Amino acid sequence: MMQHLYLRLVGSIRQRALWLALLPAVLVATALASYFSITGMGELDEELRRRGHTIVRYLAPASEYGLISGNRPSLQALVQAAMQQPDVRAAVVTDFQGRVLAISGRTQLPVRLAEQAGDLVGLLASSHDTLGFVAPVRRSQLDIDDFLSLEPMPPQPPGSDRLGWVYVELSSEDLQARKSALLLHTLLILTAGLGAGAYVALRMARSLSRPVGRLLKAVGRMAAGELEARVEQASAGELGALERGFNHMASRLQDMHESMQERIATATAQLAHQASHDPLTGLANRREFELHLQATLDGRGGEELHHVLCYIDLDRFKVVNDTCGHAAGDELLRQITQLLRQRVRGQDLLARLGGDEFGLLLERCSLEDGLRVVESLRQLVEDFRFVWNNRAFGIGASIGLVELDSRIQTLEEALAAADQACFAAKDLGRNRIHVYQADDREVVRHQGEMDWASRLTQAVEENRLLLYAQPVVPLVSGISSCLRFEVFLRLLNERGEVVLPEVFLPAAERFNLMPRLDRWAIDAACSGLRRLLDQESHPSLQCGINLSVQTVGRPETLEYIGERLQHYGIAPACLCFEVAEAAASRQFAEVQTFAQGLRQLGCGFAFDAFGSGLSSFAYLRALPPDYVKIDGDLIHRMTDDRVSQTLVRAIHDISRQLGVAAVAEMVDDAAVFAMVREIGIELGQGTWFDPPQLFEDWLAVCEARHVNGEAGVYSILPSPAA
Repeated sequence: MMQHLYLRLVGSIRQRALWLALLPAVLVATALASYFSITGMGELDEELRRRGHTIVRYLAPASEYGLISGNRPSLQALVQAAMQQPDVRAAVVTDFQGRVLAISGRTQLPVRLAEQAGDLVGLLASSHDTLGFVAPVRRSQLDIDDFLSLEPMPPQPPGSDRLGWVYVELSSEDLQARKSALLLHTLLILTAGLGAGAYVALRMARSLSRPVGRLLKAVGRMAAGELEARVEQASAGELGALERGFNHMASRLQDMHESMQERIATATAQLAHQASHDPLTGLANRREFELHLQATLDGRGGEELHHVLCYIDLDRFKVVNDTCGHAAGDELLRQITQLLRQRVRGQDLLARLGGDEFGLLLERCSLEDGLRVVESLRQLVEDFRFVWNNRAFGIGASIGLVELDSRIQTLEEALAAADQACFAAKDLGRNRIHVYQADDREVVRHQGEMDWASRLTQAVEENRLLLYAQPVVPLVSGISSCLRFEVFLRLLNERGEVVLPEVFLPAAERFNLMPRLDRWAIDAACSGLRRLLDQESHPSLQCGINLSVQTVGRPETLEYIGERLQHYGIAPACLCFEVAEAAASRQFAEVQTFAQGLRQLGCGFAFDAFGSGLSSFAYLRALPPDYVKIDGDLIHRMTDDRVSQTLVRAIHDISRQLGVAAVAEMVDDAAVFAMVREIGIELGQGTWFDPPQLFEDWLAVCEARHVNGEAGVYSILPSPAA
């Protein structure tokens, strides 16, 4: 194989050297041959044209006498004499009207001299093998009146001295033969020159390829592992220096080979460790943990071996990371790793799965023993205090535990069960242990939310999201003439049934899908607003859109809102974004920043479900919104609960003092409506006015009202007494 490679390389070098020597000669010879061929052919063409031009120039004056005298025999003699010239195929003499007076030969080109020739002297027409030349026959200045008794000349146009034309056609067949002979001679000369150049180039290529071939052979031996390979130093000049340099390099490589083997072995061991271990904590990484877990599952065979898998998620780790920075978070992980290593057996595998999540595999361990070990780990983490820059932090651990019995068959099932049990531990209050059970209610709920997450993603991709709308009705006089409404998100499931938000929104929030859903709602609402604005029947419009705190907390949300407003050509005041008070209380700083950004854009801001928290009035003072939407449960309970009625009155009074309009939600019957009117709440929303309906249908109703000339704003409804 090496011999074959050697022959190929040497042959390739010889060919390249040959081409390098031969190519310039080929290019120069080809260029010269092309130049002389083109020049020679051009001269042959020009020679034929000059001959035709000369013939007609001499024939034209000679024909003057015959044309004036009408002596056709003399004209015929002239054209027959012209036929004696080389390459002449036909000769014709016509009068000034184009009538043929004398002709010899047979013309090949269809020409009409009276119409085409004019005063032209030279080439008139041509084809692939024929050239037609013409010249006018003019009357000389000397008047000739010796032949008045002869046949009279035809009348001539006034002011013209042309008597007629002579026309001669030349054949280019002999020209083509001479061109072919010229090309043949040129090719013969080119071939001879190229042959001589090729011989010289071949000799040069051979003299270069021999020493290079020796070098290539030695390189091939070294590539095959023969570090003792050397090349014969038989050349002079640069090639000799190259041979000496190769031998020196080969000696150095042979000396370095032994030391490199040791370094490679050390580096291989380090890479193998890095590939299977976490660089921060030194624990096994997720890939190594999964390989070990798979081997454990496969090694059970038919034996009833007991193994326990644990999924450990640190509590309050994000507080340390956000407060003190990532350096503190890394140090916390290292210290927690040292704590956990103290309590696990040598046969157990502890791994960092990612972030602040750890995995622990207790082999040949019963569920009861596993619980005792894991509880000691949880207690150890709970008692630990992490200190950074004189600040102490308490850390907890939520642990999911699953027994690897016969119900767990695959790696995916084992990891999913441990993850679901850990999720349940977090959801039940954190810093606790939860043992996986297939029929556990918390586990089943988590599985349902995971299922909804995938279904939501599919629904967005298949465009199965729906938007519903419900009007916000003015309840007192003096409210601005504005068509207000709120839009709600709905979902069309795989069977074509409408799904309410309380079914799928928890999963969307849990798996961070709300920003995508909210963006879809913003775009759909702006599109509908554009339709209403195109009717030119509404003095003003305002659409309320609920947003998740996940969406509010993203800086790009404000940019997206501004881009949609510009895209649809909508005034910012047409949009009012609502955030639930309970959600805002958890991320008040982000909500405050978002509300300030909305004011800079010119959009409205409202607290939704207001009054459900204990800090409601503090929010009104710290962040005065444009609207306060009083919690629907408070509104609904007013008729039976004096406390709810008092809270609603207080919210309305404080809102009015701050200049904030109040909206009563869930006004669903006449009794609630009467009490809301009696309190003096400015705006109402509920099924007693108009139930939510599909946004497209609601827009169609508004368009129909516009066509019928009805008011574009919902009128203040009469009191219940009416």
